[in-house]
Amino acid sequence: MLLSWSQKLFLKINRQLGKNKWRDFLFLYTAHWLIYVLGILILWWGSIILSGLDFKIFIKLILAAAFFGFVDNYLIAIVWRHPRPSIQFPEITTLFKPTENWKAFPSDHTTTAFVLVFITLFFSPPFWFAVLLLFLATLVGVSRVYCGVHYPRDIVGGIVLAFIYSLLSFWLLGHLFQPVYVWLMSSFK
Repeated sequence: MLLSWSQKLFLKINRQLGKNKWRDFLFLYTAHWLIYVLGILILWWGSIILSGLDFKIFIKLILAAAFFGFVDNYLIAIVWRHPRPSIQFPEITTLFKPTENWKAFPSDHTTTAFVLVFITLFFSPPFWFAVLLLFLATLVGVSRVYCGVHYPRDIVGGIVLAFIYSLLSFWLLGHLFQPVYVWLMSSFK
């Protein structure tokens, strides 16, 4: 069987599971909870630094990109099926069982983490904060590979798509979500 670069790298990383209990615990924790820490940190920063109107736009851009990303990620997964590593390699070790096995590409956790970061970068955070956010978002993706639930290609795909969704969020907000919101609000008056 000919393996892709992503499968080879995944299998190399997967052989590390169980060799260091603290590393396993750290990656398991980051795979599950770091995305929430990242989201809270970003919302905290936005609420303190951004003006009322900028914060409102910030939240709307995040929601537009996240919603579009969620829908698009599932459409991609339906059209271009890539199962999780445990389906292709039943002998691998995983640190947890994901809720669904049919969808691996792109990684929703990675997409969400990087949408949060890319939208924040549009609002010019301090350099040190931007580096911290990029590090944390990368750790979200890496931990999903380490825990055995994603291939590296799923993470790369999630990052690329998050960038596209973040760029499109301005258009989506102005041409789709905001008009629908205005229409809905006027309908209930």
